[in-house]
Amino acid sequence: MTDRARHPVLIGGLCLLLLVSVLIAGVSFGASGLSVGNALRLLVVSDTSPESALVWEVRLPRGLLSMLVGANLALAGVLIQTLTRNPLASPQTFGINAGASLAIVACLIAFPSLKGAGTVGPAFAGAAVVGLAMWALSVSGVMNELKLALAGVSIQFVLSAFVQAILIANNAAQDIVYWLAGSLSAAQWPKVWLILPFTLIGGGLTLAGARHFGVLALDQTTGLSLGQNAQRTGGAAAILIVMLAGSAVAVCGPIGFIGLLVPHIVRRLAGGDIAVVLVLSAIVGPLLLGTADLFGRIVVFPAEMPVGVVTALVGAPAFLVILYGRRAR
Repeated sequence: MTDRARHPVLIGGLCLLLLVSVLIAGVSFGASGLSVGNALRLLVVSDTSPESALVWEVRLPRGLLSMLVGANLALAGVLIQTLTRNPLASPQTFGINAGASLAIVACLIAFPSLKGAGTVGPAFAGAAVVGLAMWALSVSGVMNELKLALAGVSIQFVLSAFVQAILIANNAAQDIVYWLAGSLSAAQWPKVWLILPFTLIGGGLTLAGARHFGVLALDQTTGLSLGQNAQRTGGAAAILIVMLAGSAVAVCGPIGFIGLLVPHIVRRLAGGDIAVVLVLSAIVGPLLLGTADLFGRIVVFPAEMPVGVVTALVGAPAFLVILYGRRAR
């Protein structure tokens, strides 16, 4: 195996080590003063102590949920950038997260008893409607990639304004408002079990179809010459984007910029091979989101900052840098 072939493997191995370190740090850090050693011991051998309950019922599900959500958003980001051939595309910048959020909030207000798995259907519906509209714009040829990204951001702002209007008009509960900021603080095992099938199925199909999805980045003539049906492959990618992004929004709110930044980070580190980008994004996404969540818990300790706020503080300037770089070409 050549050095060039080992390069992505080394990067992936390093990212996995960092991911495990972030997970351990997340399980260990908190107001209780639990040490790293005790946290690791309790992960291996649980007991009936309050510290064991803290590790297994609060911190571990939060760490695992950050991994699943991070992987979903990162893979959805790779797919949407490939499908639209637009490096500025992501579930947030194309308004998909906002569409899912609007549908969930509207259903929560109309049906207050709705919870858990009941929010997944509205999330998929909202994400699908906005995603279909943005995909239609992307293939129409009437907008270049910069205008399309700005249109997506505009749609996001409009939908977010509708969400705020609904919340204000109905004097919505504070937990819904906090959820809209994108938060992992309410992570519990039911949320882990809720998103896990979508991550395994959606992520597995995405990785398995890497070779087919790579053809989407080529022009239609080239795709046909390689024996690929671009419409069928594009439709499969769109379904997976809705599944991955919609389930992430359903369990922890609209966390932005993971889907935008991770594909760019991975391509810079390991090149543009679609299979490599997808595999590494499934690792780097959880790493980035887990790090952001840990930072949000540390920076205002003993309170915490919603992880969606942290990713926005990092992602918004990065989006402007990417936008400026594309405009300069």
